[in-house]
Amino acid sequence: MRRFHFKLQKLLELKEYREREWEIKLGEVTGRMESLRQKIDECGQNRRRAFVSGAAAGNDIVTRMAAENYIRRMEHRSSVLQQDLRHLAQERAKLQSGYVEASRERKVFEKLKEKKAAEFYREQRKNEFVKQDDLNSSAAARRIEAGGKE
Repeated sequence: MRRFHFKLQKLLELKEYREREWEIKLGEVTGRMESLRQKIDECGQNRRRAFVSGAAAGNDIVTRMAAENYIRRMEHRSSVLQQDLRHLAQERAKLQSGYVEASRERKVFEKLKEKKAAEFYREQRKNEFVKQDDLNSSAAARRIEAGGKE
């Protein structure tokens, strides 16, 4: 039986390549988002530590002011990081829609390939059956001829 050859295989491979590109871009942005989330968490932890150390300073005004300034700086940094995170989330949403579209295009070609392969193999089985039937008919005819001549 012959092997199936999909005429649009190169196009399918191109669709798979484009989907992988979108997936990589999406992964990069997701990684950057996770990094920002960790930095925001670190700012929160640093702020809490500074608050505790400022409270522990008691009546030491210089230490308390330094702690308050550090807390404000951590809050500002956290705010800037939150804004960056929102921008990345918007970028990720755009990339995700591109990825979904690329994935949909690839799936269309894969379904077409599956249908064509199924049709090809169904036709091959039909042809094999016809060939086998012809061979059986020929063999039966030869047996009949051989039996009639004796």
